[in-house]
Amino acid sequence: MTGNYVGLRAHRFKDNPEEKRIAKAWQEKNGNLLAHILDERPDQGGSPPDPSKRDRVVAATVIQWLGTPVGQNFLEDLGYKKK
Repeated sequence: MTGNYVGLRAHRFKDNPEEKRIAKAWQEKNGNLLAHILDERPDQGGSPPDPSKRDRVVAATVIQWLGTPVGQNFLEDLGYKKK
């Protein structure tokens, strides 16, 4: 997997398909979402500033983490279950 939204642990995809599935969904579907999430001035209108490379890597790493066993337990503790 390549692109602007790849986390720091992509090497683990071969051993954890759930991490890969979640990371791939983020990479394919986020579009400009990260820019809007990080926008410090959402009420001022216009386009949000582009996230830095570091912003993209951190977000992708956290999203990927949700696919790990620890991340899945975290979500389950909050009441989310995989269908």
